[in-house]
Amino acid sequence: MPRHDGATRPSIPRHRDAAATQIRLLDAAEREFAQRGYAGARLKDIASVAGVQTTLIHHYFADKRGLYRAVMDRALAPQQTESWNLLRVHRDLEGLVRGFVAMLIRFYAKHKHLLAIMRHEAVTGSEVLPEILRERMTPLADAVVAMIADMQSRGELRTDVRPLDVVVLTLSMAVHPFVDGLLLEAVLPGSVPSDDEALARREDTIATLLLRALSVPPAAVAGPIPGAVSAPQIP
Repeated sequence: MPRHDGATRPSIPRHRDAAATQIRLLDAAEREFAQRGYAGARLKDIASVAGVQTTLIHHYFADKRGLYRAVMDRALAPQQTESWNLLRVHRDLEGLVRGFVAMLIRFYAKHKHLLAIMRHEAVTGSEVLPEILRERMTPLADAVVAMIADMQSRGELRTDVRPLDVVVLTLSMAVHPFVDGLLLEAVLPGSVPSDDEALARREDTIATLLLRALSVPPAAVAGPIPGAVSAPQIP
């Protein structure tokens, strides 16, 4: 006969609890690493914010390095997958440019803590972040550079710019407003996109400029360009 002591033991969704705990830890760690960098972050503080014991960090992520890697991978893995998909799907210049610009703008707008972490590591010279970026992003960057060079060899792109410079300039235009947003807003109010409409407008502007700059220039035509506006005279 089963024993009935009047107490019921509810079923505990262990896997759901574990996943929720890991998310809280990753969220807390992302904020901590953004504020203090890898070297300054404390596991005790991260655990406290997440509402758990420090032992759970070691249980799920092994150590501080493992937690840091998990934070970075959570953001970088989807971007890596989307980037490879763009390279597989789009073989034309416009599709690639607009696809990558949109992906970069949305990524940086969403992951401002990640940008803060990167800035910390760039200043302190940590070896952890470069290791992760080399693993996650270098093969992708090499593939993009190789594709640009291939387009140049087929006469689809102008050849007087280095493929590496194209990648660097594209990244710079996409990331700068989010990295130095506070300074930009002080000097140029409204320069940092803050809603979907502004993000879409920035995506289109950058992509259009890149496409015009990278396209093989047409034969020179004498006379003024239709619709061109003369530059104002500077006193």
